[in-house]
Amino acid sequence: MTNEALTVKFDNQSKILKYDPFMLYIRVKPLTPAAKPINCIVVQHALTLFYQLKPDLPLALYGHYNQRHQFVITKYMIRTDTHELAS
Repeated sequence: MTNEALTVKFDNQSKILKYDPFMLYIRVKPLTPAAKPINCIVVQHALTLFYQLKPDLPLALYGHYNQRHQFVITKYMIRTDTHELAS
């Protein structure tokens, strides 16, 4: 497993796969226009990510691909505007 860093946008599709432990599926689009969408799975801090997701939100993801070619997210960062943080 080699870890990768991705800069993507949230594709407005998410699904809760399991509740215990909380496992979340999200689909993201790379910032390059011709690239295919990437299917991602989140377990660590998935509930926090699910709460913070908004349409077309830019994300920085770090993780690896599993055997099913899904990107397993181990760390993430959400880019938000400063006026959203102040309110």
